[in-house]
Amino acid sequence: MSEFSVRVKTQLEQFNSSVDQIINASRGLYVKIREESNKQFDELVKAGEQQLQAEESFLEQLKKDIINPFEDVKSSLDQLKNASVGLVVKARKSSESYFDELVELGSTTVEEVTEVAKKTVKKVSSAKKTEKAVVTE
Repeated sequence: MSEFSVRVKTQLEQFNSSVDQIINASRGLYVKIREESNKQFDELVKAGEQQLQAEESFLEQLKKDIINPFEDVKSSLDQLKNASVGLVVKARKSSESYFDELVELGSTTVEEVTEVAKKTVKKVSSAKKTEKAVVTE
């Protein structure tokens, strides 16, 4: 195999490795988002279980909240809404930062591979010119 073929093969292997890393990073991001949402769900389940274990039953507390001018319920609903929006924002920010890192890594790798390929083409072209000059003499 020529030196050019070896270099191209090596660069292709590096590129394939980078693609594999991007795929694995995407899978990891999905797993992290899923784990985070599972943690939040588990926390909500625990809070509900604690409410059941409290002295007052859930229904008694709910009756009190309904009898009151809905402030406690409204506040709780607002908190739940804000918590759910916060979870989505946090997951989105995390995914954006991971995506930005992946894009940066990919663009750097593509630029490096392109630069090496251009240099290799120039070397091969000059070698062919030199070879033709020697043959014609």
